[in-house]
Amino acid sequence: MRLTFYGHAAFLLETEGTRIIFDPYRSPDSGGYRPIDEPADIVVCSHENDRYHSHLGQIVPPFEVIRGPEIAEDGLRVRGIRFQAVPVYETPERLPGDEVTIVHLRSEGLHLAHLGDLGHLLTEAELTPIRRAEVVLVPAGGVPTLALESMVELLGQIGPRVVIPMHYKTAGINLAIEPVERFLEAVESLGWPVLETGGSTFEVSRERLPAVPTIVRLEPCR
Repeated sequence: MRLTFYGHAAFLLETEGTRIIFDPYRSPDSGGYRPIDEPADIVVCSHENDRYHSHLGQIVPPFEVIRGPEIAEDGLRVRGIRFQAVPVYETPERLPGDEVTIVHLRSEGLHLAHLGDLGHLLTEAELTPIRRAEVVLVPAGGVPTLALESMVELLGQIGPRVVIPMHYKTAGINLAIEPVERFLEAVESLGWPVLETGGSTFEVSRERLPAVPTIVRLEPCR
């Protein structure tokens, strides 16, 4: 399983011969990230936000689209990969109009969860489907997604082996969110090591999972 961080909440996942792009932004309207002008087999959108999370117009077709809010409770299987969604909200108040999803999948013996724009702690019913997910892509910029202190609590509840920060402040995004350094300071209390890759790509397999939960810092490639 190979992950490439485009920027903001956008990733390319290459697994089982399939190219899956998560949460594509719209360039340059997101603030300066270059377009995701690559082919995909599947594009996953955790929710509808054409500027930051669901822009399809710059990806090279053809591809199938999976929209998190439309995934049925029992999930769906596309190209042999099972996708599921946990309905959540972008804000703690859980107001109508704030609906987003956590999209998670299983492939190559690994369970991966993209937390999207999650903005609150999870109930037991919401947490159960992603507990022990080995790879978690986590919004690390604080409010308006989950506050950093609460994100530390949530990671402890999930119990992942690989945590990859996303959705944080860079020169390529025009949102008022925190830089990844604030997230790294917040998770120091967990005592988890930080792997500074110096690049935008990380490969992981069941056999190569770190022995202890590890924060893997990737650099945006766009």
